[in-house]
Amino acid sequence: MVNKFIVVILLFFSSISFSKEVSDDYLSQLVDSWNLLAPPEIYDFMPEKLDYKTMNDPEFQKKIENAGNQINNLIDGKIIEIAGFMVPLKTKGSSVSQFLLVPEAGQCIHVPPPPLNQTLLVEMPQNPTNIRDIYIPIIVTGKVSVGSQSFDIADSGYSLTDVTVENLTFKYKDDL
Repeated sequence: MVNKFIVVILLFFSSISFSKEVSDDYLSQLVDSWNLLAPPEIYDFMPEKLDYKTMNDPEFQKKIENAGNQINNLIDGKIIEIAGFMVPLKTKGSSVSQFLLVPEAGQCIHVPPPPLNQTLLVEMPQNPTNIRDIYIPIIVTGKVSVGSQSFDIADSGYSLTDVTVENLTFKYKDDL
């Protein structure tokens, strides 16, 4: 009975300690991390004002698809901190040792999945983390490896190892 109580208390406090409260400015930096995944100038073909006709043009759609498959080799080996959403791949009980990190909630359960250069494979075989709901934002810090891998639900252009995972909570201006 005492052991169960201690485990429950430890789980409660460990979930609290792995939460990071962020401001708007910090969140902007995290959003910019997603921009690092695409090679510089890869989306230069995008017009400033995107209209319905352009968006539905098959040639334009092909350019978007091709751009999404381009990987930024310049970030190989770099440590990045990036916010996104967990899509579990390998789980055991309430732990996950492998998941995809995607930029928007609910991606990979809808078609089409995010592009290759906007999907990261996160691997933590030695130190699994708690599974998060696919609509709960997290912050992942880890070392980037460039290389695509395919899964049933999506392809990833990068892997992250030596990872830490934290819940993302927001600090509202009224709380400052």
